[in-house]
Amino acid sequence: MRDYAYFDNAATTRVSEDIAKVFHSYNALNYYNPSANYLPAQAIRSEINDVRAEMLRLIKGFDGNLVFTSSGTEADNMVLFGSKKRKESNIVISASEHPAVFNSANALKDNGFDVRICPVDSVGVVDLEAFASLIDANTALVSVMHVNNVTGGKNDIAKLVSIAKKINPRVVFHSDGVQALGKVPINLAEMGVDLYTLSGHKIGAPKGVAALYMAKGVSLSPILYGGGQEAGLRSSTENVGGIFSFGAAMRRAVDELPVFVEKCREFRSIICEKLSTIEDVRYISDDSCAPNIFTFAMKGLRGEVMQHELSSAGFLVGTGSACSARRADTRLHKALGIGEEYASGIIRISFGRENTAAETEGLANEIVRVYHQMKRYMR
Repeated sequence: MRDYAYFDNAATTRVSEDIAKVFHSYNALNYYNPSANYLPAQAIRSEINDVRAEMLRLIKGFDGNLVFTSSGTEADNMVLFGSKKRKESNIVISASEHPAVFNSANALKDNGFDVRICPVDSVGVVDLEAFASLIDANTALVSVMHVNNVTGGKNDIAKLVSIAKKINPRVVFHSDGVQALGKVPINLAEMGVDLYTLSGHKIGAPKGVAALYMAKGVSLSPILYGGGQEAGLRSSTENVGGIFSFGAAMRRAVDELPVFVEKCREFRSIICEKLSTIEDVRYISDDSCAPNIFTFAMKGLRGEVMQHELSSAGFLVGTGSACSARRADTRLHKALGIGEEYASGIIRISFGRENTAAETEGLANEIVRVYHQMKRYMR
């Protein structure tokens, strides 16, 4: 297979050799089912709880618990469908939520729930005044993502929790932190969230493992029934190798965060300097966004065409959320206020721990070359 310079790390990340060894160890050697009663299986169960405790410490979730799931989507679905809410209650989400939350909320709307959509600014951050106006005594659940998966826009979750709880102390507040982990500091004790979603494959763990943080006193009804694993909240035999890999990747991501942030800022500067020579470019991400995501749009250009040309040259980039890449999805473009002339030309560059300045410069040069080549065919 061809060697590519990979710049779509917001979609997924490569599993490094050291993390792959952890995964292999718990699938080929210590492969026991944690629910079994013999000693090796009991030892695995104890080790899983040790990893759980360390992961909670890394995100300052001291008074809560982690429920391991198969994906961030499953964790989000657990929140939307498993949270306690009366039929006459309402649910508040932002207009820029990931489809795992947005489409789940729409399914609840179809079942009679009042779903309220909070407008966002140009990077997907919620309007605080509008947000406060949507919360009332009947609000049962709020779900607002921490970092936007397309722009990198960062919501002030602690501020939003404070606003919501002041109006309605009983409201349950969830935040999808899938794109935040390893990219921005996470302190759940300071945020005050009730529920928080994490995913392993965004930080170098294998696909198929994620987690939902639950604060003490928060209750959910399971959406999967079976053997009662994960304190009865998520029946299914645990993905043992995935859990240990997730823990190792999370430890590394938190330790490397300051260095990673500085690298991303350097890479963004390289891209911006090269793009400054191009006309009709709109920067969608700005300096307030998480540093690993840089999204821009080119007027009159199709992002998929640029993506294809860059791929042919050995560079892989995104055009938005990988979860929506197979179909036209104008919801987020409209929510961010991106005009029609730019909406089809969105390119998302997302940096990872293995990217270098040299390959970033190569990508930037190739974007400029392809743009000028394609511009000859634009009207």
